[in-house]
Amino acid sequence: MELNEMKEAWRNNDLKLEKGLQLNERCMEVLLTNKVTSNLGPLYWHRLIEVLLHLICIGLLLVFMVQNRYQFPYAASALALLLMYAVLTYSALKQLKLLLTIDYSKDLATVQKTLVLLQTHIVNYSRLSVLFIPAFLAYPTVITEVIKDYDITLWAHFDIIRQSNGAWWTVQLLSLLVLVPLGIWFYGQVSFKHMDKKWVRDYISKMTGVRISKALEFLREVEDLRK
Repeated sequence: MELNEMKEAWRNNDLKLEKGLQLNERCMEVLLTNKVTSNLGPLYWHRLIEVLLHLICIGLLLVFMVQNRYQFPYAASALALLLMYAVLTYSALKQLKLLLTIDYSKDLATVQKTLVLLQTHIVNYSRLSVLFIPAFLAYPTVITEVIKDYDITLWAHFDIIRQSNGAWWTVQLLSLLVLVPLGIWFYGQVSFKHMDKKWVRDYISKMTGVRISKALEFLREVEDLRK
């Protein structure tokens, strides 16, 4: 075999080897990217279900508020719950938008930035959930009036206002005076700028979970493979 033919054969073998390596790298990249999406998939469905449930609650509360618009205590209770669900729904929708717009074909820094922003939204969602705990005190009032409006005899004994001889309003007011300041304090404390506090770190770690951390780890593997 002449020298030129040997060079051509080597060149062809090199091309085949390079194509094989590129194919293997592409397969590995697809595999790792699928691991990222599979880790974030449950979070997407979790938030989607929450949004649907929140919207159902908002619809029912709007009907209730219209029916009891001339009864201030009940209308105010429904309004407090509506505000809570509206804020939580908006926060959950922002997370869904981020999950749908993540482009794994972009560079690692861009995707990491999106995932860190997603972590921030998750922490904010948790902070808001705790902040709105006092709003749940309105549920017994609303449910009691619904039982009356629709004459649900099966749950007639649940009339908390009648059973407490009107003391429920006092209990609700005292609870608000205690829970609202605590909720505001918690909202201010749980922040990434307070990560020097162990309980804040533990709480944020628990809220964001391991899924995003694993996704970031897989993304780093993808970037290493590209390099």
